[in-house]
Amino acid sequence: MKLTDRRGILHMVDVISVLVARDQKSRYKSTAMGVVWAVASPMLFLLTFYLMFSIILPLNIPNYASHLFIGIIVWSWFQSTTMESVGCIVGNASLVNQPRFSPAALPLASAASNLLTMGLTLPLLVVILASQGAPFGPPLLALPILVMCQFAFILAIAYLVAALNVRFRDLQYIVPILLQLGYFATPIFYDLAAVPPETLQFLQLNPMLTLIEAYRRVLIDGHWPDWSAIALTFLGSLVLLALTYRYFLRAGAGFLEEV
Repeated sequence: MKLTDRRGILHMVDVISVLVARDQKSRYKSTAMGVVWAVASPMLFLLTFYLMFSIILPLNIPNYASHLFIGIIVWSWFQSTTMESVGCIVGNASLVNQPRFSPAALPLASAASNLLTMGLTLPLLVVILASQGAPFGPPLLALPILVMCQFAFILAIAYLVAALNVRFRDLQYIVPILLQLGYFATPIFYDLAAVPPETLQFLQLNPMLTLIEAYRRVLIDGHWPDWSAIALTFLGSLVLLALTYRYFLRAGAGFLEEV
């Protein structure tokens, strides 16, 4: 699909809307609690880590519940989209074989659907932040920019793993391992202040670290994010997105044969 093709863009929007609606309906369809799991799952992680690192082995991080919950839900958006995108082409062969269907809609729909799922946790996040005295001020206006920045980065990774897995099926086993490593390389349950300087230099190469710390700075501290770091992350994400999207389109010529 050409980005300058207005009809193509409108068709893509319609397709993504249908895919997102389908995903949201099927995600919790066979569960007893339904959509409640969108909030219950991160809440269970919050309770587990809070018990471990605030009571049993306290890390002495101020406003730890807010610190932890922000890390969990922001990382979950990235992790869920990446995991789903790995098999989105292979797992939707019938759609990929449709003449007018653009496979590029699948990773995009996954990113959008998981963003919507993250949005369902926002009321709980507001309650946690308010209970710990978070200042709700003008820096909240930076949140849409942070979301756009993260969306670009997530989509770039999604297109890459989606295209690679069509040819290299072992990737579906490698990605969960890499995500697990990334989980511990990102300050989700710990604080950067406890990281040695030589290790911190390496960890700061992780865009998710920059984003999670920016969310915390806005939501917990009530300060504007480090705009230079966000601008660099956003620019890098857009460049990466352009490269992976181009690779996805080139690889797409062989999807019909591979799937």
